[in-house]
Amino acid sequence: MNPAVAIIGGGVSGTLIVLNCLKQASKPLDILWFDGKDAFCKGLAYSTVEETHLLNVRASNMSVFTDEPGHFVNWLVHKKLPYSAKDFVPRKLFGTYILETYTALKEINPHVKIIQKPEEVKAVNLIDGKYVLTTERNYTADKVVLALGNFLPAHPRSASNEFKTSPNYFQDAFNPKAAEKILANNNTLTLIGAGLTMVDVVVGLKHKNYKGNIYVISPHGYLPQAHNDSLPAIENFMDPAITYSLSDIVRIVRSKLKETRKKNMNPQSVIDALRPHLQGLWLGFSIEEKKRFLRHLRHKWGVARHRVPQASMEIITGLMHDKKLTVLRGRIFTIDTKTNGFDIRYTDSSGEKRSLHTTIIVNCTGPEPDITKTDSALVKQLIHSSLILSHELAYGLHAARDGAISNSLFTIGPPLKGVLWESTAVPEIRVQAREIAAKIIFD
Repeated sequence: MNPAVAIIGGGVSGTLIVLNCLKQASKPLDILWFDGKDAFCKGLAYSTVEETHLLNVRASNMSVFTDEPGHFVNWLVHKKLPYSAKDFVPRKLFGTYILETYTALKEINPHVKIIQKPEEVKAVNLIDGKYVLTTERNYTADKVVLALGNFLPAHPRSASNEFKTSPNYFQDAFNPKAAEKILANNNTLTLIGAGLTMVDVVVGLKHKNYKGNIYVISPHGYLPQAHNDSLPAIENFMDPAITYSLSDIVRIVRSKLKETRKKNMNPQSVIDALRPHLQGLWLGFSIEEKKRFLRHLRHKWGVARHRVPQASMEIITGLMHDKKLTVLRGRIFTIDTKTNGFDIRYTDSSGEKRSLHTTIIVNCTGPEPDITKTDSALVKQLIHSSLILSHELAYGLHAARDGAISNSLFTIGPPLKGVLWESTAVPEIRVQAREIAAKIIFD
């Protein structure tokens, strides 16, 4: 029998594993590929049908292969599409690119047999050296990759939990029913969380001519920054031969930001200069340094690191200018469910208790990183069976930096956030995929 690997997850993480297996394999390999939502090759992020949902990374850095950096841009050119390397391409178009790349590679590699299973894996058990995966039936594999992607965000903390079951509360911001209900209502909408998900929701509603008022509430009130290349970039200032502490990095970043202001340079280039070194820096920090970063710098880092296209941010600022979107800085302490919506009670930045009435609530707080707090039946079973452990920072899984949980069990992408920190975007995940595919094929 050929070696068999099971990949759980049809989103970008699982797909990049499959693509790299197809590209690298020169001997027989059977792949059982599971996705309970039958969203193979696209997953949640790239299944959107909205033209206004754009990539947050330029096309030049969105190739699925580390050794072919121009692969995506070349595809755009071949398809005669009106985008260049510097553009932020619609996410649904990137999903098409992934699907077509998969189809093409599958046709030319006779060694790899891929069987897609649109079934939810409910349990994985290691029995006599083989993994048994349970859906409505059992499957057997020699190796397993947990390409679990992001989990739904945690519910807002509230003294009352009745809101969680209301049809006017949406834990999943990309639930199609959310947009349908919001557009049918045109009343007052509140988005909890002010990051990238919030921008996606607002931009999508704007292009669908939503007329209601939008409130955004978050503890810090930080909005994403727009990409800006109008100013010159600072020169690289990192020395790979030096081991930096967290205090070193904070000091250097502050100094370089001051330099960019003095010389009229792009402050975003300071963060960009750090990006190639981020995983190495994180791996070099002590556990106490990592905890200190999470306590004091995580939110500021998120704003500096994760940016949006200028066109998207212009919509946000335009709505704010027209008083159609209001950002509130506050911490929610309860959400009371009413017959015509909700009363959100929160403490503002001055410590005053305030109340906001809203018709619909959409949770935009970002993925839940702590696997012990997810509702996933599979994750709960894997923890109970001791096949996986939570990372000590409560960010994803305990694993090696290459994604290995054991010599036959791997994970990739967001579940490695505690290990690598930068582990949610294609430029990082494609590197992991190449390494894990090599272990699957050759070990």
